[in-house]
Amino acid sequence: MKRWLLVFAAACSGQPAQHTAGEVVRLAKVARRDVVDRVLLTGELKAASAIDLPVPRTDSWQLAIRWLVEDGTQVKAGDRVVEFDNSAFTKQLEEKKLALLEAEMTLRSTEALGRIDAASKQTELDQAKIALAKATLKADVPADLLSGRDSQERQLEKKRCEIAVKKAEEALASSKQQQALEMKVKEIELDKAKRAIDAAIETIGELVLKAPRDGVAVIDNHPWEGRKFHVGDTVQPGMTIVTLPDTNTPMQVEADLSDVDDGRAAVAMTGMCTLDAYAAEPIPCTVKDLTPVARIEGQKSLRRAFAVTLTLASTKDKMRPGMSVKVELQRGAVPALVVPRGAIVPKMEGPGFTPGPGGDKQARVRLADGSLRDVTLGACDEQGCAVEKGVSEGEVVRL
Repeated sequence: MKRWLLVFAAACSGQPAQHTAGEVVRLAKVARRDVVDRVLLTGELKAASAIDLPVPRTDSWQLAIRWLVEDGTQVKAGDRVVEFDNSAFTKQLEEKKLALLEAEMTLRSTEALGRIDAASKQTELDQAKIALAKATLKADVPADLLSGRDSQERQLEKKRCEIAVKKAEEALASSKQQQALEMKVKEIELDKAKRAIDAAIETIGELVLKAPRDGVAVIDNHPWEGRKFHVGDTVQPGMTIVTLPDTNTPMQVEADLSDVDDGRAAVAMTGMCTLDAYAAEPIPCTVKDLTPVARIEGQKSLRRAFAVTLTLASTKDKMRPGMSVKVELQRGAVPALVVPRGAIVPKMEGPGFTPGPGGDKQARVRLADGSLRDVTLGACDEQGCAVEKGVSEGEVVRL
């Protein structure tokens, strides 16, 4: 009994008590105080304004990166920053050039055959006209100089020659019309072959992305690999490979809020953003945007997070896109019954335990006699966690 009185006295005075085996036992009381609820995020600096250089849209759904500028390289307008593999398009270009030669030969052949056919039809028409002229001369002989039968046959021959001339004229006109249509079709095919070559050359040119202005080339992150793009990656049209941030515009922070912390951050919430490179110079920041849907952090990861965008109160010259930033958002002080962190024991022991919101709310507290009691935790700060139920004010716990 005397030993427990000494232990309790040590708990009230804040001094460690000695166990019978010589072990130092530290005790503390459960007391009420304000808990400053904080939300900690990690992110990186981004320019508020930037030019994106995406993968061009081509007939191929996938392209391979053949060459890529080094991340953070200072480039000038017109400098090459990304080059995609164009071997398939070069092969197609040679095939299209061959198709153009075939189209040109077909056009010339069609034109020559058309001229031959038209000349043949014109010859037939000329012969029909000559025959008509002869028949007309014979038919114009006075009927009283001929027998009735000869006169009728000459008139009938003239009619036959007139019909033959009309057919020859129609055949010639039809041949010319058909020739014109065939020539138009072949010209369209030739123009199509030329445009295909122009499109292929243009596509090959688009496979080399160049900087539209002077700036710093920043390699973008692969959407599902969780890393920067590099040479050999297979990409799809529309993916942004490189960005040219405008360093003259204010910087902002892009961070991730784990889905287990859903509801702990909101637009217009304020806090402090600290660059890891300049830890002694925190900058006030404000949540500008928060996506309503959690996204997958990586193709092979089961974790999901909300994208958070924060604006900085000031931008300094030493800030560079890509710098890592620690974000601390203040949710305000909450009066609560607080248990020291040292007295909290997770139900499932392990390095992944995180007490409080966003972690494991169900835990246990080690009492002064060494026994464990189930508790429900609330918000936590550096020193302790709020207890929603399980212990009462004034109870003694072992740290």
